[in-house]
Amino acid sequence: MKKEIEVKILNIDKASIGKTLKKLGAIKILKPTLMRELYWESSAKKRLYSSFRLRSEGNDNFLTIKLKKEDNNFEIRDEFEVAVGDFGKTKKILELAGFKVFRQREKVREEYKLGKTKIEIDQYPNMNPYLEIEGSSKKEVEKFLKKLGFSLKYTTNRTATEVIRDAGLDPNFLFFKK
Repeated sequence: MKKEIEVKILNIDKASIGKTLKKLGAIKILKPTLMRELYWESSAKKRLYSSFRLRSEGNDNFLTIKLKKEDNNFEIRDEFEVAVGDFGKTKKILELAGFKVFRQREKVREEYKLGKTKIEIDQYPNMNPYLEIEGSSKKEVEKFLKKLGFSLKYTTNRTATEVIRDAGLDPNFLFFKK
């Protein structure tokens, strides 16, 4: 388990942010990669998690569960993630266990690392890209924001689903045109 502590900066200029990250010495650890996400729900009356998802990241697949948010300024959640070998078989196992897909979407993600800070640029269909900054502490995230020339007032702790909904799109079914 890890503690996920992050903020988002919405409507970024990808090229400008990319140049700034390069100047700061950030290392690109994921080239722009299409990700397919399936979000699951159970028939249980009380859910302890805020997100339960199966994601493909290129040739890699991950099953992730995130526990509910705890903070007003930052998005902070306990996250449990495991790599799975076969997306289709894992999907079938979850269906047989009684889980149902209620959300399916795609995004393109580019990822950087600078020290302990992880920086992701996410692009959903028909939306401006946004930057997600994740660190091991609030202080670490704020320090990195300052290096980028931002402060907390330029950030949001809203989830991707909330950001997509705020953009006037359906967060449950979002795909790039083929």
